Amino acid sequence: MAGIILPGDNILQSAAIGLNQQMLPVFLGLLFAATVAWIFLSTRLYTELRQNHHRLYETLGRPKFFMPRSIATNFKVIKYLMRRDYEATGDPVVIRLCQGLLSLFYIYMICLAGSLVLMLGKII
Repeated sequence: MAGIILPGDNILQSAAIGLNQQMLPVFLGLLFAATVAWIFLSTRLYTELRQNHHRLYETLGRPKFFMPRSIATNFKVIKYLMRRDYEATGDPVVIRLCQGLLSLFYIYMICLAGSLVLMLGKII
């Protein structure tokens, strides 16, 4: 029974391929939007940390958006977001910015993975 190809299978397979081709621009558009939002929120967060939480700013490696940041600084910021250490600041502005950045990070990773899967699916 598993080896029998039904007439509707080709239609479903064609529809699935068409859907995949339509999803790639959606994923790429979301990646672009998430990147723009990340730039905006991270710049605001770094300014807030520099002005009001100088010790934390130093601990994170004095992150700035427009600078040749090291990979270590990037990982410190991502780790800070993932561990939710920002909640210890008690500053509602920092907490809100960090929550937004963490959400964007997850959206970015999902869209990046989806884009890669769709592009690799076209190659293979």
